[in-house]
Amino acid sequence: MQTQTRTIESKFFAALSKRFDEGVGSFLESFESVAQKHDHRRQKIKKDEETESQKPAPEYRIAFSEKPIALTEDEYELLYIEVLYTIKHKIGITTSKHIGGENDLYMYAQEAFGITNTEHNRLLAKASEEKAPILILNIEIVEAKELEAKDANGFSDPYCMLGIVPEERKFVQNGGGSSDEEGGSTTTDGTAERKPGFMKRLKSFRKSTTRRREGREKGVPPVAGALRDKLPAKYIQTTDVKKATLNPIWMEKFRFNIASGKTETFHLDIWDHDDEFSVFEAARKLNQVHGFKGLNRYFKQIAQSARTNRADGSTVDDFLGSVNLKLNEIPSVGIDRWFQLEGRSENSKVRGQIHLRANLATREDRGIPEEDNWTDIKQHVELLQIFIDHEIIKFKGKPMDWNGELSRNAETILHQHAIQGDITMIQTHMCRWIAYSKKHLERTLTYKLLLTIIEQLENVWQPTSLSRDEIDMLREAFTLFINHCFKQLARHRELFPAANKIAVEKLEQLLTIISKLYNMEVFRYCCPFQNSLQHEVSTIIKSDEDTLHCASELCYVVIADAHAAVKYYNPIFETTVKLAYYHIAFKKIDAKLMDIILKALEEELGEQIHRPSEQLITEPDSADVIQFAAAAEQTGLSLFELYLSLHELVKYKIYVNETDRPNLKTSHYYVYFGAAMRKWLSIARNKVIYRIEKSVELDKPESITQFTKFTSSSLDVSNCCSQIAQFWRRLAWPDIVGSIPYLIKITEDMGQATVLYANLVEGKLQARGYYEAVSIFLYTQDLSVTINNIERVRESFKTLPIELSYDKLLVAAEKYHNINVVEENRRKIETIVATCSQEIAEKIYKLLHKVVQIMENELKQHVFHMIEAPEAVQAQETMAPLIQYLDNNLLAFKDYMIRHNFTRLLEIVWTVILEQILVDVQTASSRPISCYQRLLKSLDTSLIDFFHADDQGLPKDNLKNDKYKLVKRLVKYQSTDTCTLIKMYYQDKLQEQERTTTNDLGKIYCRAYYHTKEETLCIEVISCKNLKPCDSNGLSDPFVEIQLCPYYMFSNFSKQSTTIIKKTLNPVFNEKIEFRISKKECTAQGAVIQFIIMDHDLMWSNDFEGEAFMEIANLPGVKSELGDRGFEDLKEIEIPLTHPKVMRSRIIEILELRTSDKIAMDFVRKRREAENL
Repeated sequence: MQTQTRTIESKFFAALSKRFDEGVGSFLESFESVAQKHDHRRQKIKKDEETESQKPAPEYRIAFSEKPIALTEDEYELLYIEVLYTIKHKIGITTSKHIGGENDLYMYAQEAFGITNTEHNRLLAKASEEKAPILILNIEIVEAKELEAKDANGFSDPYCMLGIVPEERKFVQNGGGSSDEEGGSTTTDGTAERKPGFMKRLKSFRKSTTRRREGREKGVPPVAGALRDKLPAKYIQTTDVKKATLNPIWMEKFRFNIASGKTETFHLDIWDHDDEFSVFEAARKLNQVHGFKGLNRYFKQIAQSARTNRADGSTVDDFLGSVNLKLNEIPSVGIDRWFQLEGRSENSKVRGQIHLRANLATREDRGIPEEDNWTDIKQHVELLQIFIDHEIIKFKGKPMDWNGELSRNAETILHQHAIQGDITMIQTHMCRWIAYSKKHLERTLTYKLLLTIIEQLENVWQPTSLSRDEIDMLREAFTLFINHCFKQLARHRELFPAANKIAVEKLEQLLTIISKLYNMEVFRYCCPFQNSLQHEVSTIIKSDEDTLHCASELCYVVIADAHAAVKYYNPIFETTVKLAYYHIAFKKIDAKLMDIILKALEEELGEQIHRPSEQLITEPDSADVIQFAAAAEQTGLSLFELYLSLHELVKYKIYVNETDRPNLKTSHYYVYFGAAMRKWLSIARNKVIYRIEKSVELDKPESITQFTKFTSSSLDVSNCCSQIAQFWRRLAWPDIVGSIPYLIKITEDMGQATVLYANLVEGKLQARGYYEAVSIFLYTQDLSVTINNIERVRESFKTLPIELSYDKLLVAAEKYHNINVVEENRRKIETIVATCSQEIAEKIYKLLHKVVQIMENELKQHVFHMIEAPEAVQAQETMAPLIQYLDNNLLAFKDYMIRHNFTRLLEIVWTVILEQILVDVQTASSRPISCYQRLLKSLDTSLIDFFHADDQGLPKDNLKNDKYKLVKRLVKYQSTDTCTLIKMYYQDKLQEQERTTTNDLGKIYCRAYYHTKEETLCIEVISCKNLKPCDSNGLSDPFVEIQLCPYYMFSNFSKQSTTIIKKTLNPVFNEKIEFRISKKECTAQGAVIQFIIMDHDLMWSNDFEGEAFMEIANLPGVKSELGDRGFEDLKEIEIPLTHPKVMRSRIIEILELRTSDKIAMDFVRKRREAENL
């Protein structure tokens, strides 16, 4: 049985059958059909001589049956081992329609496969060596009825707790024992069978499962645990709580791995949910339990919680009944029935029934997902075909007379293979149709039998039940069968003579099954783009043929003749008379054939065939293309068939002398197909646009289930990209350079179509009131499905150039084109893709921003309260409300959105939170430093961990973006005391100075050292260069002020200055300045020498030229002794000048907020004065 969580992308094909009006057809699919037909004819030509050699004297015979691809010897052997493995590990009780004995089944399998005894024993030994499969119990809790009322309102709030109980030993139950040690079930004769208590048997349970919390707690919103995956086998699992009912309907499915064998018991309890801490709360806490001992203790608490005394002293028992089901009593066909609820002891009084469905399955421990049974399905089809062959041989009559029934042995093996491979009923019927319909191509079976099989598939058909691979497999079978039938209809006068009554009856049966097949939902779902039956049949029985078709047929005749000439005549003539037979023959027909081709092309396309493709590609569409005229489609397909035939014929030019090849008219056939190519691309583009509009129109909100992540429209558009790529590969345009404009045109058209799709699905959501919504959570799934559809289409379009092999084409074009031209074309294609992709991504962000817009006010409030919480509150407590809010409002989207889109949503929310923190940090002035220290801790741990979610959310690189780094830096600044901040300011200035690469303000040249013995900081100002002019004469009167910073550290030292150098931009000072400071002061962090270059002005205030800084701790003599050496031994240092206004200082802004801090205010005042100079 397939799990409901299985990927069901193929579920949306059902709507496609109604998408298009009859007569429009499917242009791209028809192209592929023509291409396949071309491949078949090409292969047929090479096999003609073999076919002719096998024919007896000329007489009529059917020669159109397809030969299936046979299994290799290794595959055949592996399939037989699979059968033996299936028989060896039979599961479930055998019913009357199957065989119970293993030996009978081994004998039948050996006979059907034609295996000798020796080989059988060898392969049986191999099968026995294989690891035994894991037994699986699939349970569906359907509904219950007539339960006991436990609440004051006359109802209950029932839910089920279920699990697997191992049968390890027998227990003796003493009368009057505690009810949590009791257990029992009623046998078929009504007597009580004493069994170990449920709580004791639950010791073997593993650590328990999480619960889906939606609707389970009264008035309590969902929590983070609601998103955890449901844990697999052997864990206790629970259903939803159904409120205020005695007849709950659950329809919930569960899956348990049975590791210890078939002797275990499935146990189910029904409880009434009353207290805030109830049985399911206790069960949820089992996630914290490690080991069986702890598990047993918690299960006792579970039972006790159902009878806990309330505050008013009353005793409440919320137990509603239980069911026990032994695994070794489950039939192989499963169970689907009502069970009477049982009490925990003989004295317990419960009532009601519960409807359960149960069946056994297995899975092999191969490291693949449980839901992946694709290999089993393929094996099932192959096994069916082998058994069909065997039964037909045993029948000894004509296959047409066989009723199609398989023996009990065959049915038993197939049944066991199906249930052990977890093959569902619909998959089983699918396999039967595939096997029987393909066998019909080899051995003509009765159409009555085939009709019965396909009707059985139609009766159980559910569009969401098969995977994409299975749909493709079924589509292939339908296509083979339909093509086979159409081939017979094409020769109906030969195969079904009108005077032959039996033949006419067969024709009627053939038409009946085709007609019914076309009307079946399963066929329309799998083959949505099939032309109407009337169109196909009318095309087949038409007697007249158009000019283009005749030209194609002529080409195929020439190809067949060329093949024969190359393989037979050419070698003979060359070896005997030294004559190139093919060269002479082909040159003779080359010109005449091309004249016929040109005449046919002119008849359809006129003088356009002689125009260059560069002109044609920019012209508007013709009227017939715009109006979706059927004639335009048919002409396009006929042109494509003619093109493929010429493409094949030209391959034989290699047998013509090399000097004559350029003169062959057929070599340049593609030159005349420019107009045809324009028509093909126009029809394809218009078809794609039409399909997009219709598919979006037919997407209905009511078709969306709780498991839906995409709708069929996105699959339509993605398929369009694949079909366009397939058409391009089939085309294989010979002119490499000439194909590039077509490649660009295809990319542009598909890009426009993709953007159109995004606009249409957004418009549909907007029409439902999305952008005006006050509560976005009414649109949770609609929004998720919409952006999932858009993202799927975006990804399909992004891969289109790769599927079109544009890179290989451009590399090949470099041989014929200037490399600059090729690179320009490459940029065009990549720009088209990037622009389109960006536009669609912005559409997704626009839709997601609406979600965050509604959440924004509450997010800001939570962030504000998180920052403003009292100092005594711990970081984790301040974060809890915000995390809870994010849990409740974001995790619902995770169930419905694909990961990329959910990551986008997290990214937007993360940005909003960071921006709000940034605003609060930049504007507040009265918070204590400890609040920011707490915020810094919360930012680095709780918030990052929540949004990262163990690699399930945003990547850490995305989280720690530039905005985050800025916020963290500012929070760090705010959490730092004033003195340390000022030191950090000067460290930043030094780093800014190092990063300065321009010379706009000039440079200063100086040197300095520390004289340890004299405790003197010696500074020499040497010169400045390239200062900016500050006077009207274009020069300056510069001088340098030198001071030690920070001021609060060196308040005892006065600022010193050099002499003024008049009228120069390159002053030379060569002046020495000294400061008597201790070595300890020199090594202080943040201690710097500040050089301020000023322009002296007699009349007005001095002008600021620039400033520079030198770190004192790194000067010679500070960290090591300099000795008696002076300035002469030191290298002068070049420092670029900077201006305080060049870079915004966040530290200054933060210090400005500390209005009550004198040191901060003094520092800010001085720096602001420097900025204003």
